[in-house]
Amino acid sequence: PPLASTRRARLRVCLRSVAMALRNALARAAAPLRGAAQAQLSSAGVIGTLAPLARAGAPRHYRNPVENELYDRSRQEYSLGNRVPSVAADAWIAPNATLIGDTDVADQCSVWHGAVLKGDLGPVRLGAFSNVQERCVIDAAGAATRIGQYVTVGTCTSISSAVVEDNVLVGARSVLGAGSYVEANAALEAGTVVEPGQLIPSGQLWGGNPARYVRDLDGNEVLEIQTIAKNVYGVAADHADQQTPWGLDYVQAEALRRALGRE
Repeated sequence: PPLASTRRARLRVCLRSVAMALRNALARAAAPLRGAAQAQLSSAGVIGTLAPLARAGAPRHYRNPVENELYDRSRQEYSLGNRVPSVAADAWIAPNATLIGDTDVADQCSVWHGAVLKGDLGPVRLGAFSNVQERCVIDAAGAATRIGQYVTVGTCTSISSAVVEDNVLVGARSVLGAGSYVEANAALEAGTVVEPGQLIPSGQLWGGNPARYVRDLDGNEVLEIQTIAKNVYGVAADHADQQTPWGLDYVQAEALRRALGRE
């Protein structure tokens, strides 16, 4: 019912506010612990041992800059002035996916691990029942990016200032250039490169680099596109059941305290 949906949306907003306050509190609490940990590493001679290797130009296989962080400061959502991400109450965003600026994720969508929706230079819109899979990057470089309903965006795909209509399957590792347009009930093979300004007609399968016509889709294949999108949301619901609404930053803080003997 509409009233229940409104209550869920308000509850989600409250939980986000509590989560943000908790993150800020934990960040302040972890600051002195980070300094103490670095002091212990220095006194133990770890930093002194690694420094000569760095000066000698040895490959730094032992650690990368991200792993030097003793506390995770990443966030799911970044607001840029008045450009604020908007997520439907029943959408699922993976813990390490990122929404930046003017991004809108509609009902029953899913944004998977490592994906980035970047609305800093223009709006990014993801229609209902659609999904953006692992390590995709969707941005809007001046013009809006609009993705319709029942769209599946395969892993490692890049979409920039493009339009994808309803019921479309975008294969993994595809690239949609600025100004490209994919009509409804179409499909792209894995690795397809749609050039800027190119049009993919409805009811057709395209593939290759640059994208070329392959064949027409039959009725069953068109129906299967929507089925795939529905199935992906079902899997996303299973992932959401394993995720707390306030994150697991407190687990990292407690583990750090134990490692430093502060408990």
